Amino acid sequence: MTPRIAVVGAGSGYMPGVIRGLLHRADDLAGAELVFYDLDAGHLDVMTRLARNMFAARGARFTVTASTELKPALDGVDFVFTTFRPGGLAGRHLDESIPLKYGVVGQETVGPGGFLMACRSVPVLLDIARTLAEVAPDAWILNYTNPTNVVTDAVARYSDAKIIGLCDQWVGDTETWAELLGLPVEGLEIDWIGTNHGTWAERVRLNGEPIDIATRLADSAPPGAATPHRDPARMAEAGKALGLLVNSYSKYYFFHDEVVARLRDQGTTRAQDIMAMLPDYYAQVAAEAGKEDPDPSRDRGGGEHGEFAVDVICAIARDERRRFIVNTRNQGAIASLERDAIVEVPAIVGRQGPTPLVMGELPRAVRGLTHAIHEYEWLAADAAATGDERTALRALMAHPFITSMHTAEKILHEGLAAHAPHLPQFIPRP
Repeated sequence: MTPRIAVVGAGSGYMPGVIRGLLHRADDLAGAELVFYDLDAGHLDVMTRLARNMFAARGARFTVTASTELKPALDGVDFVFTTFRPGGLAGRHLDESIPLKYGVVGQETVGPGGFLMACRSVPVLLDIARTLAEVAPDAWILNYTNPTNVVTDAVARYSDAKIIGLCDQWVGDTETWAELLGLPVEGLEIDWIGTNHGTWAERVRLNGEPIDIATRLADSAPPGAATPHRDPARMAEAGKALGLLVNSYSKYYFFHDEVVARLRDQGTTRAQDIMAMLPDYYAQVAAEAGKEDPDPSRDRGGGEHGEFAVDVICAIARDERRRFIVNTRNQGAIASLERDAIVEVPAIVGRQGPTPLVMGELPRAVRGLTHAIHEYEWLAADAAATGDERTALRALMAHPFITSMHTAEKILHEGLAAHAPHLPQFIPRP
């Protein structure tokens, strides 16, 4: 199979990483047609030229076309790789700053900021799903658009599109825990289970042999040189307390108030910090795009950001039946969650898509929290798909960060007003 692959959001700053990800499987995808789609024609042109020159310099046999129109971009595709941000980084700034005013971490995926982003992302994904029903009904959506669990749930329940939610956070978290536990990354296999950015692990194997996590956690060394942005000190602290491995986003649940204080002291949001560096970043990428052998910046996901998605595409296209951690329908993988829940679990991926592996029960210490996250995300997907404000309020009232109905109301009303141009589903109907 020589696939036709559309990249939705191809003008993104993450695109150099996607290009490198494609190069990583260039031989296996030889002859593939790549269609780059973005609404920003300028950024799309830069990334298209960059891709063509990087592919040519490395002998990769890809055909690359570009489009600012969705339907032609999706016509006849086998895979759609979605990586975009409705409302841009200005929207992310609002997502982060509005909840923080009310003493709540905004956070663009797990926080109420993630809820606001879901309300902007879901309508776009549902439009993609409707378009695919017309022009490529058998295509798979490989979704990186945040918050991936909510987006994947909405598409799975409100369309007939085939979708897999992707996040490579588990790769970095596995590397961090390898360092914390004094284990090699090579041959290390962790059974991460839960929901996206809310995963935990009791079972770990090295070269197929089980590792005694309780003993390892008790004897683990201080964080040392582990990647700072993952907050390894808090990962280690929470892991020792719970007796299991935790996702790097667990700090927002277990150290919420300390994170709020730190964010307030910073004075700028993460979105503002990124916006300050983007002009130089895009200028550097544009300069590289004009070279015969480009080597663009590896900032902003410009490294191997796309490798995971490309590996999943190859696993389906080539029926490789590889094990990945993906977001997909539960189907009994986690015993205490409903079968239609979108969960992040190990799965075998082949021609038919992901088959989740049976993982049993969630660890008791985080079972209640994971159930709460799932119920919030289910309501959030409903609200984002339908534009029903009552459901939206219920979603925020169910959110583990929010302990006051009035706080939920304030975040919702201010967020809907601030993002109104990107929320057509919430426009009052006569």
